[in-house]
Amino acid sequence: MILSHEHKYVFVEIPHTGSHSIAAELIAYYGGERILRKHANLTQFRSQASASEKKYFVFGTVRNPLDSAVTDYSKLQSNHRDQYTNEDLLIARGGHITPRHLEEFDFVHNQGADFPAFMQRFRRKIYHNWFLIGSARYDFVLRFENLRADYAEVIGRLGLDLVRELPHVNPTKKKARDYAEFYTADIRDFVARYYGPFMQHWGYDFPAAWGEVTVPWSSRLRFAMLEASVNAVAKFAKLDPDNPVLSRLKKVSEAF
Repeated sequence: MILSHEHKYVFVEIPHTGSHSIAAELIAYYGGERILRKHANLTQFRSQASASEKKYFVFGTVRNPLDSAVTDYSKLQSNHRDQYTNEDLLIARGGHITPRHLEEFDFVHNQGADFPAFMQRFRRKIYHNWFLIGSARYDFVLRFENLRADYAEVIGRLGLDLVRELPHVNPTKKKARDYAEFYTADIRDFVARYYGPFMQHWGYDFPAAWGEVTVPWSSRLRFAMLEASVNAVAKFAKLDPDNPVLSRLKKVSEAF
């Protein structure tokens, strides 16, 4: 998370959305300083912020979850930056690699599972980006798909001059295929059920080649209940995405 007292803003870094590039620019050119941990969410900031800091301009990022899922798979497949075999990155040692990550890595990298198999085994739940908890309080959300233009708009809204166009300083190994090609016809209904509500909430469309896609009403209802519950709790509590308590809450919400 990046904060500037000089320019009165808070930038929430959402994983896999280009936030690393933005954070680097804010620190280098716009008085930003790192606070809390890299991927802290807004509730964690507000739990320790002063009354004046709570009025700062808040912005974060979002990405099409279909693209994110393919990126997750590709990183597991290639062992991106050797992160899944580096013991120093294990959550038990203060890193971010959880036992679930290692299970996914074994399935994809060691067992050679394809993308549909990965999705059906590990993504069988209503998708919700838990790092976006508290997003109802955001003043602006940048789209990964329009990151440079949105970044320039945020800088303007802060009353600042754009020093330079946003560079891409943390590239993931380029996927050999467009993300839509990973979604074979046999898993599209599955994806509509579990990812559709989030996509509708954030205004993302399914690939045009899929034709008409129906998101089940039951999935929309489950997402609406989950979103309402999380937002209600986020007004009063600090919710850490890696906290075991929240992990149990996730499992309970996913069971309905």
